[in-house]
Amino acid sequence: MIFIALGLVAIVIALLRGGQLTRLAYLPFRHSYLIIAGLLLQILIFSPWWRETMGTALVPHLYVLSMGIVFAALILNFRLPGMALITLGLCLNLLAITANGGYMPASPDALRTAGFGERLTSADATVQNNSSVIDEHTRLWPLADVFAIPADFPLANVFSIGDVLLALGAAHLVYATMTDVTRGAEEDTFDLPEDPPGAHE
Repeated sequence: MIFIALGLVAIVIALLRGGQLTRLAYLPFRHSYLIIAGLLLQILIFSPWWRETMGTALVPHLYVLSMGIVFAALILNFRLPGMALITLGLCLNLLAITANGGYMPASPDALRTAGFGERLTSADATVQNNSSVIDEHTRLWPLADVFAIPADFPLANVFSIGDVLLALGAAHLVYATMTDVTRGAEEDTFDLPEDPPGAHE
């Protein structure tokens, strides 16, 4: 996916400029449990168990709810580098999904390019991926999944302008954290023993 590609690029550039991967462990991200809760909810509602046990009627609503939970976490961490782009990207995706009944529309051409042509005819594929196909009734279609990584490339998939902003913001966050020399200085700081009385007399 585009997130992995840009993330790897950010890591490589940061390492070449003297950055350290270990600094990512000290990223001061608050209320991370909200991100985890939102992602776990998405995994649950898109699982075969949920589809067979609970049906699909609530899936679009719960999908929007899960993104709202993630959005709250981003707002609480808005001061971090790249978070403005990440938040804007999520907002654009949320607008497209909400305006289309809880489904992210995808371009037929983009689906074919990415090798997902079966989604054009399979209702089950639509439910599993919580996506729909762009047609004359689609609202805010420029915000939908209209771009694609071709099927011949690794991590082929469709993506939106919101996804691009999300990935760019995440890459910025990774790069800024890895190259934050003040953070590295804090990690390397340790207390020196005090000089004994009279040491400088």
